[in-house]
Amino acid sequence: MSIRKATLLFNLILAAVACLPAEKPAQKEGKRAQLNPSSPSGPDSGGDTAPVNPDKYLFRYELREAGSALKLSRELREVSALGLSADGAHLLAVNDEQGKVFFLDKQRGRILEELPFGPPGDYEGVEMVNHNIYIARSDGVIYEVEYSGKPNPVAKPHHTALNAEYDVEGLAYDPVNRRLLLACKGIAGQGPEFEDKRAVYAFSLDSMRLSDAPVYLLSEDMPVAEEAIWEAWWPDVLAGQFAPSGIAVHPITGHIYILSSRGKARAVLVMSAAGELLCIRELDKNPFNQPEGICFEPDGTMYISTEAKGKRGSGRVFRFRML
Repeated sequence: MSIRKATLLFNLILAAVACLPAEKPAQKEGKRAQLNPSSPSGPDSGGDTAPVNPDKYLFRYELREAGSALKLSRELREVSALGLSADGAHLLAVNDEQGKVFFLDKQRGRILEELPFGPPGDYEGVEMVNHNIYIARSDGVIYEVEYSGKPNPVAKPHHTALNAEYDVEGLAYDPVNRRLLLACKGIAGQGPEFEDKRAVYAFSLDSMRLSDAPVYLLSEDMPVAEEAIWEAWWPDVLAGQFAPSGIAVHPITGHIYILSSRGKARAVLVMSAAGELLCIRELDKNPFNQPEGICFEPDGTMYISTEAKGKRGSGRVFRFRML
């Protein structure tokens, strides 16, 4: 069922309920007692994970309780992407406009190594797969760098059919399909059928080619999974406001997590590998000033990076343990 259909059904149920005779106070209390008071109920739920029933999808992170906050150096005030090294020992980061990959200490956020790979540019995604590091530029160019320990590695650019209009803002590795996922903040495609939609394209690491069409589309019409705890405010977020700024694949569930950093749609969206919407959780402006990077450790620990707030602020990385 799509979000639009779910909204119509929700409104019909409300209309039907409005026609029923009023219950006595005792009856209302009896029904209220059967509900789980801590179940997710909207944008103020803050990632509440208490189940409505055991068959429903649970968001297993408490977004208001980060395990730690890593304060980054001035060089990473505009941290625009986050990843994990192949051995899991370090975080990888890219700073907007700098052609460098930064290796970070996971405990304190210190820069341990800088890997120059190219000229200044609008770099928005980073992923490491085995010995190769991939960096996405907003115009759809993907840089491939072999991390061999040698100084001054040569980056190989892969030009795709995407351009600046698509505004690539996130890069993730999908190990099941051996492909990179590119989340676009701009247009989803050419033609009226893509209006008010956001797209995720796939870049195969076998053929080194981009998919002809989006592999996922985000919109009011996207399907909602049967196990989702559907919430009535989701269509407002997806009605042209949701603008991807980061993407990652969960290492345990295979679910796809997509960040958005725009205004009322500052949120994290979770969907199944089949493209069905499972959840949307709001990200508070404080501390998530401009969330643009997300990645996971193998045990499900989630990291979200956010750009600095104001001229004196610092970029930060927040760590969340999986519940």
